[in-house]
Amino acid sequence: MLYQFMHKSGKSVLLLAFTLLLMQSCISHKDLVTLNGNESLPDDFRSDKLMHTTQVQNYSEYKVQCYDQLMIKVNAFEGSTEEFLNREFEGNSTSQQPNFDPASLYFNSYTIDKEGYIDLPIVEKIKVKGLSISKIKEALNEAYKPYLKFASTSVKLANSRITIMGEVNNPGIHYLYNDQNTILDAISMAGDFTDFGNRKKVKLIRKTEEGLQTIYLNMSRSEFLYSEYYYIHPYDVVYVEPTKKKSRDTGANATGVILSGISVGVLILNLFVK
Repeated sequence: MLYQFMHKSGKSVLLLAFTLLLMQSCISHKDLVTLNGNESLPDDFRSDKLMHTTQVQNYSEYKVQCYDQLMIKVNAFEGSTEEFLNREFEGNSTSQQPNFDPASLYFNSYTIDKEGYIDLPIVEKIKVKGLSISKIKEALNEAYKPYLKFASTSVKLANSRITIMGEVNNPGIHYLYNDQNTILDAISMAGDFTDFGNRKKVKLIRKTEEGLQTIYLNMSRSEFLYSEYYYIHPYDVVYVEPTKKKSRDTGANATGVILSGISVGVLILNLFVK
C-alpha cells in the first residue's frame, strides 16, 4: 500500500515539475516581433503586396553642445599655411595615416569649451554651440577666407556615440559613423533584441538644452517610425527593458531545481520502500 502511494506520488511530482516549467518559460510569437507585432496579415497577402506607405519624420541635424569634440581639416590652394594648420589640427602627429580610434579622436580633436567656443589657430575664437556641423563648416570657411585662397574646411563630430543597455545581445557604447542613424540601426549595432527584450517599452534618454528627456517607444508597432525619435542623436541612451517572462523564467529555473531535488528524493525513497 505504501509502495503504491509513493509510486503515484513520484509520478505526480514529475508531471507537476514538467507542467510548471512548460507554463513559465513560454514566450509568445508576437512578443518576439519588432515591427507590426500586433497586426494581422490579410488572407490574400502576397510577398510583393504593399501594406503601408510610411512618411518618416524629417531628420533634424544634431546641434553641438559644450564639451563636444570636433575633428577639423582645412583644404586650400596655399600650401604652406594649409600644411601648418593641418599639422595643428592633427596634433602635430608625424604619422602619415591618422588613427581614428576613440582615444586618438579625443586627443586630436578640438573641445568646445563651457561657453560654447572653439579656439583655433590664426583665427579668433568662434562660437559654435547650438550650430549643426554644416553651419560650423560655413562659419570656419568664412573665418579662414582672409588667410587662405578658396578655403574649404572639413568638420566631423569626433565623439559621436550612443549607449545601448538592457536586453540586447551586445550592450555597450557604440560609435556612429553616419550623419543619419535610426533607432533600428542602434538596435542592430547591439546585435538585436534578446528573446526577453520588451519591444513594447524601449526607453530612450536624450540630452537637450532644456535637460534630459525620457521617451518610451513601442517598437512592436510601426507608429514610432513617424515620430521625431525615429532618428537617434549622439549621446542617446537606449535601454531595452526585460519582459515579465524573464523573471518567470528565472523563477522557473529555481522551481525546476527544487522540484528536481524533490523528485530525486521521492525516487530514492521509492526504491527503499520497494
